[in-house]
Amino acid sequence: MSIVCLEGASAVGKTTVSKLLEERFGYLRIAEVNELFESSINESSTWYFERQIDRWKLARDESQKGGVAVLDGDPFQPVWYNWIFTNDGLQPLNEVFDFYQCRVQNGDIEFPNKYIVLKAPHSELSARKVSDPTRSRRNFVKHLQLIAPQFEYFQAMRAISLNSVEFLESDNPSNLADKIINLDKPVNKLNSLEILNAIYNFVESRT
Repeated sequence: MSIVCLEGASAVGKTTVSKLLEERFGYLRIAEVNELFESSINESSTWYFERQIDRWKLARDESQKGGVAVLDGDPFQPVWYNWIFTNDGLQPLNEVFDFYQCRVQNGDIEFPNKYIVLKAPHSELSARKVSDPTRSRRNFVKHLQLIAPQFEYFQAMRAISLNSVEFLESDNPSNLADKIINLDKPVNKLNSLEILNAIYNFVESRT
């Protein structure tokens, strides 16, 4: 696996585990957009999408050099986020898919080799938030609402592209890092455009 991606709810441990993978196993951690880049009030409506492309390119560069990159958050996040919170005035789903379809066709982005979706009970996530004053975790309560539909989304992706998604209980970060480096490589992986089109059909059927 040359590019892996950690996903899951706020406070589930994505950043902690990705930093451990970097420190212990030499993975290159690619942080989330809001950590890597600064935006201004005059940014275009696709600024956030474009920065996801930039994150992917950092991961791809590391992979092409023979290293392993770990994405702290999904570069295709707007696909499922805008679907889940479709009533929040975000870009319409057809615009999100049009953007990603164009960029996939141009070779600017692909799906990671493996997604690792971390899971934890709501009570545990809330306790972690309280115990970590270094992170503001804005919209924490709102983002608890994405857990179930996000899980459904990645279940669909695993069915579409065999062995491309693993679900792991978020327990001890060190144990999680050990599990991740020993995961099986994906098999029968479709190309990214096929995956994107199939995901679009899935999302459309549930909108």
